[in-house]
Amino acid sequence: MAAVKLQQGDRVSFIDDVGGGVVLRAGRPGHVLLRTDDGFELELPEKRLVRVAEGSRAAHLRVSDHAVGMRVANELLEEKRRNKSPLRPGKTPKKPEDNSVAEVDLHLHELVEDETRLSDGEKLEYQIRYFERALESAIRNGKRKLIVIHGVGEGVLREEVRKMLQYYDGVRFHDADMRRYGVGATEVEILRGRG
Repeated sequence: MAAVKLQQGDRVSFIDDVGGGVVLRAGRPGHVLLRTDDGFELELPEKRLVRVAEGSRAAHLRVSDHAVGMRVANELLEEKRRNKSPLRPGKTPKKPEDNSVAEVDLHLHELVEDETRLSDGEKLEYQIRYFERALESAIRNGKRKLIVIHGVGEGVLREEVRKMLQYYDGVRFHDADMRRYGVGATEVEILRGRG
C-alpha cells in the first residue's frame, strides 16, 4: 500500500511521541516542515507522522504531565500570595519579588520531556526559538530585564543567544550576576522607549 503524501494544512500527530501540529510545506525529500501545537517549526520525516482526521482532532491535543504540574504549581503560588497573612510584630518583611525582571532557563531538560529524539541542530534551534519568544514576551510585557540561563557547556548556545541579541534595537546585554547565576547566564537590559 502506497503512503499518502502529506499536504500543506494537513493536521498530523507524531507516531512515536505525544502531540502533533500542522504541515506548513514540503521540506527535504521525504520530510515536511510543520508547526507543532507548542508553536515550534520543525522539519520531520513523513514516516514519523500520521494525518489526523478533523473529527479526531481533540484526541491529540492532550496536555502533558509537565504542563499540568506547572499549572497546579502556579495556582498554588497564586493562592498563597492572595492568602498572605499580615506580618507579626518584630518580623522583617521579605524583600518583594522584582516583577520587572523575567527569567528564562534554556536547559533542554527544562523545555522538553524527551530530548533524545532531537538532533543537535534541532535542539539548538528549539532553544533559540524558545529564547526569542521569551524575549519578545518580556519586551511586550514591559519587563526591565530578562535573565537568560543558558549554562556553560561548549558556549554554543550562549554565542547564538548573544548573536541574536545584536539584531535587537533597544537592548543591552552582559554576563548576569555571577554570585546568583554563576557563569552560565546573560542579563538582557530592555531599554525604555522601544516601540
